[in-house]
Amino acid sequence: MELENAPSVDDERARLKQELLDISQKRVKVAKDYTQLIRALIVDQSAATRSGIEFLQVGANRSALEALCQEKDERYQRALAEFEEADKTFLAAKEDAKSKRDISVELVRKMDREFQEQFEKMEVDGSVHERTVDQLRAELETQKANLDLIMITNPGVVDQYERRKAEIGDLSKKIEDKEKRCLGLERDIKFARDNWQPALERLVASIGKKFSAAFDRIGCAGEIRISPHDDYEKWAIDILVKFRDKEKLTLLTGQRQSGGERSLTTILYLMSLTEEARTPFSLVDEINQGMDQRAERAVHDSMVEVTCKPDSCQYFLITPKLLPDLKYHERMKILCVNNGEWLPEAKGIGNMMNMIDTFVQMRDRSSRAG
Repeated sequence: MELENAPSVDDERARLKQELLDISQKRVKVAKDYTQLIRALIVDQSAATRSGIEFLQVGANRSALEALCQEKDERYQRALAEFEEADKTFLAAKEDAKSKRDISVELVRKMDREFQEQFEKMEVDGSVHERTVDQLRAELETQKANLDLIMITNPGVVDQYERRKAEIGDLSKKIEDKEKRCLGLERDIKFARDNWQPALERLVASIGKKFSAAFDRIGCAGEIRISPHDDYEKWAIDILVKFRDKEKLTLLTGQRQSGGERSLTTILYLMSLTEEARTPFSLVDEINQGMDQRAERAVHDSMVEVTCKPDSCQYFLITPKLLPDLKYHERMKILCVNNGEWLPEAKGIGNMMNMIDTFVQMRDRSSRAG
């Protein structure tokens, strides 16, 4: 029965062949998987090997770095020790330098002003630091030798120097005192000048205005100015005049203008002063001499106008002659003085007032008789 139910040989062969095929495929698949695992293992092994090498390199680097750090730490400790030693030396030198500088400053302070200024100049330009200590000591020895030589040659030179120094100090003190006094005087002079100069300028301007107006009335030009100077004794009033149209204003001098022009300028200047002056009277002698008739008549009219005002001071004009038909004023008085070798000696003879009275009486009788 089993044999009857058993599959045929072909079926069995086919089944077995199929099983062999399945087993072969499984083996191929297993081989492929194994190959892939081997390849992955190779990659992992390469990575592990690389990691191992890197680990070894890192370890070597770490050891080298630790050795380098150890060396640098030792060098740092040595440098720190050297720095601390140098710092101690520096602080000691600084303290010593400060002490010596204080001594030097004190010594310089005790020296005279000239030496102090020279030392300050050397400090500013840096020359004081150019020489070494040995050079300074050598120069000090040289100066000591020179001083000893001087002392041997002239023992009294120090006394002479001290005496001269004291004299220079006294003279310097006197000069300083005089300079202070001079500054004080200059301030006083400036204060006084600031007070009187503006008033003087206003006064001269007022006089100059009248002076110019007087010259304008006679057809000429005139001007006065203050002439200042550093020396107050040399201050002056400059009078500038012009008598011709083509001329310029020129300074009045004894060489440029004629005698008549100078007389005309003088009287007009005096007339300009009259209104500013506060004197009881003024007197002018022969001021009209040398003038032409036009100028003399203009001056006379100006004098009458100025001197006959109610608030004017008394004015005397002495002259040997007068022009006819001049302008007169009721406040004027004319005094004729007769003098000469032909005057009669008898008293009363030649009395001008009697002669005038006689002339007036005769003129009145003649008029009545006519």
